[in-house]
Amino acid sequence: MNKKIYSIDIIKNNVLKYRAGYSVENLMIEFNIPRSTIYYWIKEYKQIKNLDEIKYVSAYENEKKKNLKLQQINQVLKLVNCTIHSPLQIKLKELEKLYGKFSVRVLCEALDVSRGTFYNHILRNKKENTSYVKRRQVLSNEILKIYEDSRGLFGSDKILAVLKTKGFHTSKPLVRELMKELGIRSFRSTAKRDHSLWNKLHPPKNHLQRNFDVEEPNQVWASDCTRISYNQQSYHICVIMDLYSRKIISYKISQRASTQLITSTFNEALNKRNCCAPKMFHSDRGCQYTSFAFRKLLLKHDILQSFSQSGNPYDNGVVESFFSTFKQEEIYRTFYLSVKQLKQRIGEYIDFYNQNRPHRSNNYKSPNQKEEAYYNKINREV
Repeated sequence: MNKKIYSIDIIKNNVLKYRAGYSVENLMIEFNIPRSTIYYWIKEYKQIKNLDEIKYVSAYENEKKKNLKLQQINQVLKLVNCTIHSPLQIKLKELEKLYGKFSVRVLCEALDVSRGTFYNHILRNKKENTSYVKRRQVLSNEILKIYEDSRGLFGSDKILAVLKTKGFHTSKPLVRELMKELGIRSFRSTAKRDHSLWNKLHPPKNHLQRNFDVEEPNQVWASDCTRISYNQQSYHICVIMDLYSRKIISYKISQRASTQLITSTFNEALNKRNCCAPKMFHSDRGCQYTSFAFRKLLLKHDILQSFSQSGNPYDNGVVESFFSTFKQEEIYRTFYLSVKQLKQRIGEYIDFYNQNRPHRSNNYKSPNQKEEAYYNKINREV
């Protein structure tokens, strides 16, 4: 559907009446114009005292948009390996390569392709379209980085603005969709109130009471974060451990010790355990673990949350012990040539720890061996 175009006189009347004291609701009824459009005019022409200038400003902005659009169309024509007269399927394949880098309107106008045809082509092939999946992954990674750099404050509007400054051509609906897939959202103005109310209704308690020896997998998960330095940069590692076998179910590395780091590590643990949630989740009282968002996530899965006493690392001693061993056996004795190698070696160490490293509390079996023995016993009894 084409966007409705309003005359300069209608715009002037709305802005003038708003300045004279008319409410937006009254203007909506009188002129039959959407609320968002009126608010846009009010904001757009806020700095203009003489409303006779509106027609000149509008003309300049329209010309500026046309020039930008023509520049983008020229860029598309230089990048594609076909012409406007090429067969439709060839044009669709060429435009598909640029999907996400330019708006669909610009792509379709450049090669005279119907937007509906192009959307159908993309939707029909996206499941098998590796380039499409790759572009979404690149965009998702960039969105997550911007979100973490903002300390979780940026919503879709601000993230979209930052993406554009970095040269990404995308849309607000796609940013929202990818943020939903990543499980992130902007900091809410009610966060302080929600956090205070939650703590009053659910005060942090130590339900585990240092009972680290449990009888079966997925009974108690414990988690903590530690910080390591490389090349004058700090990196935070979050791990989630199953106390039954001392296995590290999941881990994540980030430059920000954010709630998102904890949440994504937890979601990965759930996936690796085939959505089998633990009965209890234990951690210290770091702000990421006590955040309203994370506590609400655990409540959603009907998980009892347990916290160490403030300033007492022994209440989460098993995970603290893992980090001590991990640093002694890997971090302090290895010289890393790059961040990529650092992350690779951390992953290799955790695989070694789970698969091959004997653990005293497991009667010198590795975490994986202890879990295998448990499930073998269950299968024999069945």
